[in-house]
Amino acid sequence: MNELVRDELIRIVRENSEDVLLDPVRTKAFLNDFCGNKYRREINSITLALKEGAATELLNSRRNRTERFAIARLSKNLEESFGFPKQQTIWTVESIAIALGIMSEKEATGVRKAQVEQKPAETGTTYRQDSRESEIKTSNGDELVYVEGGSFVMGDTWGDGYSDEKPTHNVTLTYDFYIGKYEATFNEYDAFCNVTGKSKPSDSGWGRERRPVINVSWWDAIAYCNWLSEKEGLSKAYDNKGNLLDKDGRVTTDSSKVVGYRLLTEAEWEYAAKGGNQSKGYIYSGSDKVNHVAWYASNSRSKTQEVGMKEPNELGLYDVSGNVWEWCSDWYGSYSSSSQTNPYNSSGSYRVERGGSCYSFATGVRVAYRNRSSPTYTFNVIGFRIGRTVH
Repeated sequence: MNELVRDELIRIVRENSEDVLLDPVRTKAFLNDFCGNKYRREINSITLALKEGAATELLNSRRNRTERFAIARLSKNLEESFGFPKQQTIWTVESIAIALGIMSEKEATGVRKAQVEQKPAETGTTYRQDSRESEIKTSNGDELVYVEGGSFVMGDTWGDGYSDEKPTHNVTLTYDFYIGKYEATFNEYDAFCNVTGKSKPSDSGWGRERRPVINVSWWDAIAYCNWLSEKEGLSKAYDNKGNLLDKDGRVTTDSSKVVGYRLLTEAEWEYAAKGGNQSKGYIYSGSDKVNHVAWYASNSRSKTQEVGMKEPNELGLYDVSGNVWEWCSDWYGSYSSSSQTNPYNSSGSYRVERGGSCYSFATGVRVAYRNRSSPTYTFNVIGFRIGRTVH
């Protein structure tokens, strides 16, 4: 966890009084202004804790001289309610306690020393995938992470999956590609709607902005991709029948020849979900502990959450497991045991969805789990994540 956010929280309280922490929305706005989007995970953790009444409880504990008990209890409650890792919850509650003057920085548990998200200070960067060399940002604000091609075993490699996750088979991706660091958000999709006049999808009363866009069909998702491509002067990835297009506008089934923004193929999605060529073989995207990386039925309170609040996977991708289902380009089909190169299923009745959602049980947010729906279908836990072939 980054200490800049803690330092800014202390300064905000000093300049605006303790009462500022009783207004989570205002506090979040201050932190965003001073820290920007780089530390979204820390800011969202503090905001959620404040919404849960952390500041009020800590202030009461100071009057009752039960500060240590309150800090421990709040940390445990946050860990259980939201599934945050223990280190993250302790850092969050202690940051609020320090800002309120309830404990000193010397009394904190030493999370500063761990700096689990950072390389040595002299690099000035976090994960390799967060450096400028390995990320791009679209003109609409989407952030994408660079993924090197490679080979992997696709399907259920743990032996406890469903029949459509088998047989496992070797897949080789001969090209590099970009993938959305986060699921497409309402901020990004609403901007598309504002420009094109398209109706904005419902947020189901959960909020918009940094929450993943929901209630969008497969056709809505590829319309966004084509709009973004044309906005940046790139060849469209899809024709009006949903076929992939190469740089000359010809129908293709080879994703390596597609220039514009598009949905991930199912193979690309699983390769990236498993960590690409940095994979550590996790069951979920980034961990074997589902609470660390996924919003799912047991911790989401049955609604989507802002993107980027859980731990990333090996490539620096967030919410690949859980939060919302993500449309893929492919039609859904059965697996073959044969080795494949750059696979793309170009026919069928249903489009693939991957990743599970905030409604899913743990088994449904595994990296090998598959789902499918009609391309016209919309639901309040289906969204998408964009990609693009590197040329």
